[in-house]
Amino acid sequence: MNVALDRRAFVRSLSAPFWASLLPASALRRAVWLPRGDARTLVVLELQGGNDGLNTVVPVDDAAYAQARPTLAQVRHGALPLGNGFALHGALAAVAARVGGGSAAIVHGVGYDPPDRSHFRSRDIWHTADPAHDRVRQDTTGWLGRAADWLASKGAGLPAAALGGVEVPLVLKTRTVVVPSLERAEDFALRTVDGSAQRALAELPGDGGAVAAGDGSPLAFAAATAAAAVAQAESLRTGLQRYRAQADYPDGDFAGALQLCARVAVAGFGTRLFHVALGGFDTHAQQLATHDGLLRQLDRALGALLLDLDGHGKLQDTVVFVHSEFGRRVRENQSLGTDHGAAAPVLLLGGDVRAGLHGTAPDLDKLVDGDVPPTTDFRAVYGSLLRWLGIDAAAVLGAQAPAPLDLLPA
Repeated sequence: MNVALDRRAFVRSLSAPFWASLLPASALRRAVWLPRGDARTLVVLELQGGNDGLNTVVPVDDAAYAQARPTLAQVRHGALPLGNGFALHGALAAVAARVGGGSAAIVHGVGYDPPDRSHFRSRDIWHTADPAHDRVRQDTTGWLGRAADWLASKGAGLPAAALGGVEVPLVLKTRTVVVPSLERAEDFALRTVDGSAQRALAELPGDGGAVAAGDGSPLAFAAATAAAAVAQAESLRTGLQRYRAQADYPDGDFAGALQLCARVAVAGFGTRLFHVALGGFDTHAQQLATHDGLLRQLDRALGALLLDLDGHGKLQDTVVFVHSEFGRRVRENQSLGTDHGAAAPVLLLGGDVRAGLHGTAPDLDKLVDGDVPPTTDFRAVYGSLLRWLGIDAAAVLGAQAPAPLDLLPA
């Protein structure tokens, strides 16, 4: 047999996921075996553009709010009461039901000091978990990326994924593991063309399996890795088939990304960290209608995800963390919108969260340069999430990070 020719045929027969082509052989061998691992899963949902926190978690009884926003304060009418003088925007019915049902938490005033109103730098700060971050360098990593590295060091094969986009964001940049960006669940599986990969394996010396246990040559190693990948592809295919939607998702890419998250989680691939983004929150003009539409889109898709996970018995082991790179200015502008601000509330939803309102409520009579100042360091929220996941928070955030908040059981 012509080994060189068969090697070329073998390589041509394999159509691996795009991420696999970036892996060295040793990393590929780890990646194709995906241990189930711990069941706890984190979904980070980023509202890109700077979500208006004051019109999301509305201070309905605050006269200063009504005075600063003579038009935008209309959202008080129809807002969904939370207690303590606050209510959720009326578009967030599913989120409000989760707060009332004891499976959602809101943290006031989350940010960093001093704040930065640049989308780019502020987003990078949130992604790196470094308030002093100045620019992205070759060795810059994201906090979820470092968490993925930590999980990989404990044996996880593919601990994290970015969903719904074509690029992996900075938040998932790692030191040691490859993180895929997925638009469909099948991207996890090794793809073959008409079974030709299996046939090529069978034609290798020693019927593939013998080569895998053989002499350590490059061909033997490639055969061993590919044999494992083909076997795992079948396992993943079976896992994907187990999923049956337990909720009606709305149309659109964002809802599709969230359903993909549920599908991967239910299939049991062992991936525990997910990142999904929803853009459009830079509402400088005519904010009322735009923001209402965005929050309705968020609520319908997020509500479906939570219902789906609950129906599969996965909600108790999942937390969805919703944040934006900054809030908006307190005073509305002349274009009936709001400009870049500072601190804002974040949401945590899932079976284990300590429900209700947390942190220091914004005092609109005590602003800093026209903004709600940060009263909760965002890294303290990250620390709570990492501790709940069983990940060493100090290894991810550094020893100088603030203590985790009491948002989730350790």
